[in-house]
Amino acid sequence: MKMFLTTFFLMITIYCFSQNAMIDSLENVIKNYKSKDTAYVNLRIKYVARKMFLTPTDTTWTSYNNKTLNISRQLNYPKGIGISYNNLGIIQHYFLSDPLQGLEYYQKSYDVFENEPKFQKYVVAVLTNIGLINLEQQEYDKALKSFKTLLNNPENKSKYNTLFYIGNVYGEQKKLDSSMYYYQKALVGAEQNNRHIYIANIKTNLGLIQARAGFLNEGLTTINASLDLIEKYNIEGLRVAAYTNVAEVYLQNNDIEKAEYYATNSLKLSKSLNNLSTENSALATLANVYTKKQDYKNALTTYQKHIVLRDSLINADRKLDISRKEIQYEADKDRAISQVEIERQKSIKNASIIGGSGLILASIFSFVLYRRKQDAISKSKEAEFNAKVSDTELKALRSQMNPHFIFNSLNSIGDYILKNDTESASDYLGKFAKLMRLTLENSEKKEILLSEDISLLRTYMDIERKRFNHKFDYVIEIEADLDSENILVPPMILQPFIENSIIHGLSQKEKLGLVKISFKAEKNMLICSVDDNGIGRKKSISSKNHPESKSMGMAITKSRIEIINKLKNTNGNVEITDKTEGTRIDVSLPMQLAF
Repeated sequence: MKMFLTTFFLMITIYCFSQNAMIDSLENVIKNYKSKDTAYVNLRIKYVARKMFLTPTDTTWTSYNNKTLNISRQLNYPKGIGISYNNLGIIQHYFLSDPLQGLEYYQKSYDVFENEPKFQKYVVAVLTNIGLINLEQQEYDKALKSFKTLLNNPENKSKYNTLFYIGNVYGEQKKLDSSMYYYQKALVGAEQNNRHIYIANIKTNLGLIQARAGFLNEGLTTINASLDLIEKYNIEGLRVAAYTNVAEVYLQNNDIEKAEYYATNSLKLSKSLNNLSTENSALATLANVYTKKQDYKNALTTYQKHIVLRDSLINADRKLDISRKEIQYEADKDRAISQVEIERQKSIKNASIIGGSGLILASIFSFVLYRRKQDAISKSKEAEFNAKVSDTELKALRSQMNPHFIFNSLNSIGDYILKNDTESASDYLGKFAKLMRLTLENSEKKEILLSEDISLLRTYMDIERKRFNHKFDYVIEIEADLDSENILVPPMILQPFIENSIIHGLSQKEKLGLVKISFKAEKNMLICSVDDNGIGRKKSISSKNHPESKSMGMAITKSRIEIINKLKNTNGNVEITDKTEGTRIDVSLPMQLAF
C-alpha cells in the first residue's frame, strides 16, 4: 500500500514550540496592545507560529492571518506580508487539502521575499513548502532536486529539516537504506538543537522505515520513543501520522491487536482534522490490518475507500493544474521583467532624442534587439509549456488504464467473501494487492525496467486466469540478446492488448486458450508482441458480448505511443494482424537503455 510518511504541515516558515503558558502570555499582550505597528504585526506572527499548528482544526486561522496581512499592507511591511501569505498557503495546502490554492499563496510570499537579502531565510522556508507540494504529489525527482538545492543554501539554518525531507523522498521511493541514512542525519541535527517536535516527527518516520527494512525491534523502539515525545509535549498535530506509522510497525511485528487500535484511532483523528492525506494513509494501513486478520469483507470495503480518496488526492488533472500554475507564475514574472525593461528602454529613447540623433539610432537598434530576445524567450516558454502539458497528459492517460479491471476484480473478491470461500478470497486479494502496489509505484514513472514490467504482467495474467477459471495459459518469451534489466519501457504498455485478447478472444473460446507475449530487438526498436489463439476480431465484434468495436484501453495506449513519438521524435507504432485463429499485436517502441 502507498502511504505518506510525514505530517507536512508541521514544517513551516518559523518553527517554534513553546509551553502553553508562553502562548497564553503572548495572546494577552496582543489583546492589550494599543497601536497597530510593525511590532504588533511581529507579535501576531509569533503567536501564529506557536499556536496555529497545535490547533489545526480551528477555523479562525484564515481570518486571523488575513487580518495580519491587511495590517502589514497598510504599514507597507514586507516581512508581515510575506509571512502572512506563506501561512495562508499552509492553511490551504495542509489544513484544507488544497495544494493548488496553497501554491498560489506560496508564490505570492516568494515574490515578496525573493529580492530582499535580509529576508532570504524566509525564502528558504517558502521554497521548502513548494518542494513539499512536489513530494505530496509524488513528483519525486523534482522534490529531491529542490531539497538538495536547499541543503546547499547558506541561508538554510535548519538543514536537519531538509535532511528529513530528503529521507521522506527516498522512503516513498522504497530506497530504505538512503532513507534511514538521511533520517539519522536529520535526527542528529534536531537533537543538537533540542527541537522536540522534529525529533518526534523524524523518529516516527525512521521507525517505520526501520521496520520495513526488516529491523523490527529497532523500528518498534524508535516509534515508541516518538509516541513518548508526542505525549510528553502534547504535539497533537503529529499524533495522527504517528498513529498510522505505529500501526504499520506493529503490523510488521504481527501484533495485530495494537496495529488495529492505532490504525482505527488514526482514522478517527484524521477525519476530525479534515486532513485528507492522513485519512488516506490511515485507510491504507487499516485495510492491511483487516487483511492480516483475514477479515476480508472489511479489508475490501476499507481498501475501496482508500482507492477513491487516493484518486481524489493524487490525479493527473491536479498535477496538470499545478504544473500550469508553476509555468504561468514564471511567465508572469518574465512579462513583468519585460515590462520594466520596456519602460527603461523608453526612458533611454527619450534621453537619446534630447542627446542627439546618433543616440536615438542606437536606442532604436537596442530596442529591436531586445524585442527579438523577448520573442525568443516567449517561444521558449511556450515550447516548455507544451512539453510539460504533454508529459502530464501522458500520466493522465495512464491513470485511465484499468478502471473496469479494478472494478471486476473487487467484485470477484466480494463474490468469494459472500460465498465464504476465504482461501480463494485471500489468494485473490493478495495477488490483487500486489498488482495495485506495483502499479501505483510505477504509474508516476515515465519508464520502468522491462524486467519490472514483465513482473507486473505476470501478476496481472495470474489474476485474470483465476477470474476466468483457468480458461487460458500464457507464456512470456524474451530474445536471448535482450537485457531486461537494462531496457526501459513505458509501464503496462501491453496490458490493454492482453486484456482485450482475454476478454474478447480467449474467454469466448471453448477450448483452452493461449496468450504468447514476446520481446525482441529490431533496428534500434523494441518489438513487444501479444499473440493469442482466440476467436479473432471479426467474431468478437459480431458477438453480443462485445460492447463496442474498439477497446478504449487500446485507443489510449495508441495515444500514449503518439505522445512518446512527439516527445522523443521516434516512430513507434501499433500493428494488428488478424490470423486464421486469433489475433497478433506488435507494439514498436524506441529502444532505450537505463545505462
